[in-house]
Amino acid sequence: MGVVFLAGCWQKPEQVRYITDEQGRALVLHGINSSSSAKNPATGHLPWVTEEDVRQETVDWGFNFVRFLIFWDGIEPERGVYDEAYLDAVEERIRWYTDNGAYVMLDMHQDIYGHAVGGNGAPEWATETSLMEWFSLDFPGAPWWVKNIDPSVIAAFMNFWQYGEHHYLQDHYIAAWQKVAERFKDNPNVIAYDLMNEPHAGDLGKAFGFSFESTWLIGLYDRLIPAIREIDNDTVIAFEPQSLAINFGLPSNLPFVNDAREGERRLAYAPHMYPFTLHEGVPYNLLDQQQMRDWNRNRTAELNLQQVPLIVGEFGGSDSTKGFDLFLQDTLEMFDTMGASWAYWSNDPGGWGLLDSNGEETPKVNHLVRPYSRAVAGEPVSFSYDPDTQVFQLIYDEKPGVTGETEIFIPNRHYPNGWDVTVSDQSGQWSSRWNQERQILYLSLDPDANRHEITITPK
Repeated sequence: MGVVFLAGCWQKPEQVRYITDEQGRALVLHGINSSSSAKNPATGHLPWVTEEDVRQETVDWGFNFVRFLIFWDGIEPERGVYDEAYLDAVEERIRWYTDNGAYVMLDMHQDIYGHAVGGNGAPEWATETSLMEWFSLDFPGAPWWVKNIDPSVIAAFMNFWQYGEHHYLQDHYIAAWQKVAERFKDNPNVIAYDLMNEPHAGDLGKAFGFSFESTWLIGLYDRLIPAIREIDNDTVIAFEPQSLAINFGLPSNLPFVNDAREGERRLAYAPHMYPFTLHEGVPYNLLDQQQMRDWNRNRTAELNLQQVPLIVGEFGGSDSTKGFDLFLQDTLEMFDTMGASWAYWSNDPGGWGLLDSNGEETPKVNHLVRPYSRAVAGEPVSFSYDPDTQVFQLIYDEKPGVTGETEIFIPNRHYPNGWDVTVSDQSGQWSSRWNQERQILYLSLDPDANRHEITITPK
């Protein structure tokens, strides 16, 4: 099947909402997941990156965001015993990102429940398989996610979710999150907590019947969010829908999620997007594009229900997949239209990464590293970048109480002969400054102008 360009077909929420910083500026977060390597206990559940690698991501590539993987197995390796050395090591790496101007979302990661059943996430002591390990299955050569139909994996998930005989499992998961919140609540650059990576029911009837979200998943969220708020009233709490089918574009059945904090809600919706055949390495095709349209339409409806900002926690693929560059172009335009923040999967070197096994940039870097408005000193109306013309445009309105400059990342790689900026404000009523090393344009605009239009064009 061929592909057609999807430009201009995207929907957006009735009211696009943004995470804001301490100055009230709307944040647009572009970043990376760090990292798949941390799933391996042999790494100490820590990513492969060095401080120099982090500087490449944040300064050279201009990312202001990282979805940083943490693991229940690393936090509480023994029941009721927390590993402070692990949290120290996490904190050190988080500091590498925050010292370079990036925001951090801590992602409590799991795939296939935990190591005891062939996945990652939960510690062995928190894996109740109800003797189903006697019927455990392996699937040589199959995609990793097929392991979810292993009877021992199904039992482990169901014993966690049911909150019955083994309610201690969720109780300890919640306490582990409280431990994380206690450690990071005072770091303003740790901007969000992602409650669980790609929640999966285990019970395939509940998953395919879409009753998991309205029962077991919302049950966890209704227990976990208030528990975190006992420790931390301010950090954004990001919640995901179930992963099965919804990653591909189907609608979520997750009810309205409440926040227990004092004051207005500080939540974010953090779904993932993986068109099915592209995820498996099939050339970008019309089925992928239909799933992307479905994803856009359904996520827009869910944002209208939840009334929170959108952080796309994962999307990705391999440069070797035919049409992957077109997929990225369509995807990034869709995210811009929706006012989304995003984190690409992932920074691990290899086919899906931004570096190959020799440490050289992969082609996707030129798509992901693009002009964007990192912080907007007002209410964004729209922002867009056309990679063909290299024209970036930001439109935003004045908003009472917001202070500071508007920041636009303008990567030198796309403007070898330089660029020009035009602003709709009257001449003499606005000013700018340019940080060459960080590739950031800082704008101070006329507070008496209700609307500002900024355009970046190549020379």
